[in-house]
Amino acid sequence: AFAEPQVSFNYLGQFDQDLQNSDMRRSPYSIGSVVSDRTKMKYALDVSGIVTNGVLELDIRYNGKAFRKDTVHILANLLKSNLLEMIEHCVTQERTELTPSDVLLKGLTLEQLDTIKEQTKTVGELENVYPLTPMQKGMLFHSLMNAETGVYFEQATFDLEGHFE
Repeated sequence: AFAEPQVSFNYLGQFDQDLQNSDMRRSPYSIGSVVSDRTKMKYALDVSGIVTNGVLELDIRYNGKAFRKDTVHILANLLKSNLLEMIEHCVTQERTELTPSDVLLKGLTLEQLDTIKEQTKTVGELENVYPLTPMQKGMLFHSLMNAETGVYFEQATFDLEGHFE
């Protein structure tokens, strides 16, 4: 059996973009407590985030039997300082950098992405990494099974005469 997770993180989204071109608006009135005080917490630490009016808001709920209030305050301050450090890093970059979450090939590690960037830098800037199609998987399988075979390897040469525009 697997151990149940003790921490939950739920990012609710950036509603500014959704509401910009919509007739719906957020209510200016308080909605009160989102969860009843009598609700049994499923996680020892429950963090939820949302962007409203261009501001990221994080709500940290915690089990008082598992954490002390000052410990959660320390966590919140560390979280804030790390987020500010990441933002500072990102805004000082001259150009954007791909990360594994930016590409279509899921499960790619940062080290693997860096290797692919290094291997392809002579042909230009890497824009995306795609998973192989079923046909490509079959071609790769047969090539790896027998590297000496010429199957799937085709080469053609042409002589071009005249003007090329």
